[in-house]
Amino acid sequence: MTEIESAPPKLFIHCITVFERMRKDAKYEDLGIGDKKRRAPVYEGFTTKLFQSLGLAGPYYTTVMRRLQHMECIKQLSRGGGSAPSRWELLKEPEYGDYDEVETKEREGSPRLHVVDDHRLTEIERRLDQLEELKETGS
Repeated sequence: MTEIESAPPKLFIHCITVFERMRKDAKYEDLGIGDKKRRAPVYEGFTTKLFQSLGLAGPYYTTVMRRLQHMECIKQLSRGGGSAPSRWELLKEPEYGDYDEVETKEREGSPRLHVVDDHRLTEIERRLDQLEELKETGS
């Protein structure tokens, strides 16, 4: 029996989409100082407008950009704001293995998330108890 592959998460697809557009619009620049100089692709632009042009919903912005940084795909060189564009060095393409690793670390490293999950579980159990009670009483 073969293992069935599932479709990649939508967030990962969005990361690829954003990275590809950044790469398409990037220009090569000399970065670094002295012996550490290197030629690298740099995206310069308004990333919020980039998301809009791709048709991605605003709430994905922070999650996608952070995920790309945590996967070490992009590195911010300068922050934009107002009429100034931001500048990003493109380091490497997003890979699912990196995405999955970051996803696992974030899930395991967030004790707050466990508290929220415990609270939700308690609330779900309480509601289930109420539904079962209603069913038994016939109301």
